[in-house]
Amino acid sequence: MNLLRIWGTRKFFSIAAIYYLLLLTLFFFTQKSRVPDSSLVLMQILGMGLLVFFSLLYDKHSISKTILIVVIFQLICSFGLRYFNIDYFNNPLGYRPYDALLYHRYGSHIELSLFGFIKYLNVLEVRLDDMGFPLIIFLVYHLSGDPVTGIHLLVLFNVIAISISSYYLYKISNLFFEKEISCFITFFWGTELYAVYTASAGLKENFMIMFIVIAIYYIILVNRRMFIKNIICAVLFSLPLLLFRSSVFYMLIAVLLFIVALRLPIVKQYFYVYIFLITLLACIYYYQIIDQLAMQLGYSNDFLEILVDRKVRRQGNMTFIMNYLASVVGPLPNLISDDIVKRNFITLYSFSSLCKVFYSFFFIYGVYGIFKKKHYELIGVFIFWLLDTAMLDLTLFAQHDRYQWSHIPFTIILAIYGLKCWKENRHILSWDRWYMVIAFLIIIIFNLR
Repeated sequence: MNLLRIWGTRKFFSIAAIYYLLLLTLFFFTQKSRVPDSSLVLMQILGMGLLVFFSLLYDKHSISKTILIVVIFQLICSFGLRYFNIDYFNNPLGYRPYDALLYHRYGSHIELSLFGFIKYLNVLEVRLDDMGFPLIIFLVYHLSGDPVTGIHLLVLFNVIAISISSYYLYKISNLFFEKEISCFITFFWGTELYAVYTASAGLKENFMIMFIVIAIYYIILVNRRMFIKNIICAVLFSLPLLLFRSSVFYMLIAVLLFIVALRLPIVKQYFYVYIFLITLLACIYYYQIIDQLAMQLGYSNDFLEILVDRKVRRQGNMTFIMNYLASVVGPLPNLISDDIVKRNFITLYSFSSLCKVFYSFFFIYGVYGIFKKKHYELIGVFIFWLLDTAMLDLTLFAQHDRYQWSHIPFTIILAIYGLKCWKENRHILSWDRWYMVIAFLIIIIFNLR
């Protein structure tokens, strides 16, 4: 069955799961030495199986029931994976949790006051854009009374963050689509297996994306109703990103300014000229902008280029091709790997990546549709994706789910819009079928590289 023909429906999950199992079976017989341990494979299948099961339960006419299903799914899967980590890896945070362990050690100093904890982070020279999650951990651990209990309570707060971002993604979707489709988007985003992994592994992405989704919601409202309240809320919910990933804060402000400018009649009249001038300015000041952002992280543009050169020398020029490909249709799913580190964690959420590869067909078509129809609000969403992707292309980090995560919810919205545009137009060739074949080949080649 053509998976793209059922995008936006419940059937998508079950058919995608069958394709995933077929690929896993193929690699088991052809690349057995590179397949993860049977316990890890079982966890992949259990997570995917639960997702398919809950896809039959969510209510496409009720957002409250859909959010409830998301909460139940996340509680079962996140705590289930947490206890698997304890049993299999002998560590609640999973396999070799470098960043998560560092955050845990920072937040464990609950004997300090909040002000004292901030001073402690400053003494350790923790960067401003890495202070947000330690502060959340400190507050959660402080609430629980001790870090041992707090590390598990943090999973619950992750589930709350995922539920909030799911609800606001629904509010965004409801601005463009009917309720049935908006509930699908909410469920799809709320049950992403990478979010489950992040919750169990003690990473910051679920909290970071919560602020991004809320900020984008108010930025879109600015285009609809130029109320000062919407502008203030857009800026207020963007500000916390300075404590998580400062570059994302500047991207959100850039999108807000772009949306404000689009309200001017002269800009709408000469829309394509405006887009051309913005692109020209971005090209002229590209290196200066990247250099300034890198300096805030303690680096420089030259240093980033050295890191890229090292990666290319180590992995070959194919790195560029796979990185650019992954930035548009990926991240690509790692079902197998020679690297034991990757086998022990990156394969756990490969089903999310597999789904992304397939629905990216409609994402690409959706981008074409928003410019053809001058759909200004969604163009702003695309600009955010473009800015974030440009950073990933520059640093060759596009293959990492963790770094793409900040724009993934918006690719789902654009992919649903692409489906809508696709159905409205006639097509001489079956591009969706050709894409399916190419997508399978890309996934197989990527895993066999």
